[in-house]
Amino acid sequence: MKRKHLLNSLLFTAVTLIGYVSFTSYSGGPGLAGGLDRTGAKGNTTTCGGVTCHGGTSANTTVTITVDTATTTTAVNSYRAGKAYTIKIHGTNTSGNPNFGFQYAVVSGTGFTQVQAGNCSNLPTNVQMTTVSSINVIEHAATMTATSAGVYDVSFTWVAPAAGTGTVTMYCTLNAVDGTSGANAADVSNNVSKTLTEQTSSSVDEITSNIEISAYPNPVMNSLQVKMGNATTGTYTLNVFDMSGRKVMSQNVEVTNSNFETAMNTSTWATGMYGLQIIKDGVQRMIPIVKQ
Repeated sequence: MKRKHLLNSLLFTAVTLIGYVSFTSYSGGPGLAGGLDRTGAKGNTTTCGGVTCHGGTSANTTVTITVDTATTTTAVNSYRAGKAYTIKIHGTNTSGNPNFGFQYAVVSGTGFTQVQAGNCSNLPTNVQMTTVSSINVIEHAATMTATSAGVYDVSFTWVAPAAGTGTVTMYCTLNAVDGTSGANAADVSNNVSKTLTEQTSSSVDEITSNIEISAYPNPVMNSLQVKMGNATTGTYTLNVFDMSGRKVMSQNVEVTNSNFETAMNTSTWATGMYGLQIIKDGVQRMIPIVKQ
């Protein structure tokens, strides 16, 4: 009898522990921790709200996705291929919950056939990119703090996909939580989507059509030479991102003639893959770099 009691006790403890982990482990991101996409992309109708999870949708919860050009705060409803934009996610809830988590994805196509559209970078603290079912999900890496009581904000950079992609859809689920380290009815979720049409103007910016950009040596060890040919004069921004989307370097250069060259110190970079982003007037080019 004692042995049976002990086995039952151990079983109850194990079930309790599994339940506790299932309720608390997603504070590091449901995509990374559980391979879950709760954005609504690819025909997925399951969100963070519901039975045995966080609270459901509330009429008092509002979530918005605003897309600004990278150089202005002017909201847009269309995109130009290869151009950089600022994604602003904003949520409000009358509960005044002090913390939140979120997931965001941007795709093209419809239903289960949707595919990744463009790339996100310049991710803020406690935000990560996780690949789930071939979609790059931007999500919290740790419980995030409200801007003020009941106000939840996060922003990052999105570089639009190649020409011909067509209409893209952005999905976001935001979950306001009470900070008790467990999922309960006091946590309130809601989700939203935003559609952008592709600008099909026949005019293409010179940085994407005429400029010749090279970076060498590649792979690189201590110093990377960035060379531009057929360049238009003006200010260019050079950003370097690692594979997690974290910006590791940024500098502005003044190009005064059509042939320009500058050096970047790479001696402190960790070994691995990087993306060199070159931006002028909101239009960008991306070059993969390997650090030895």
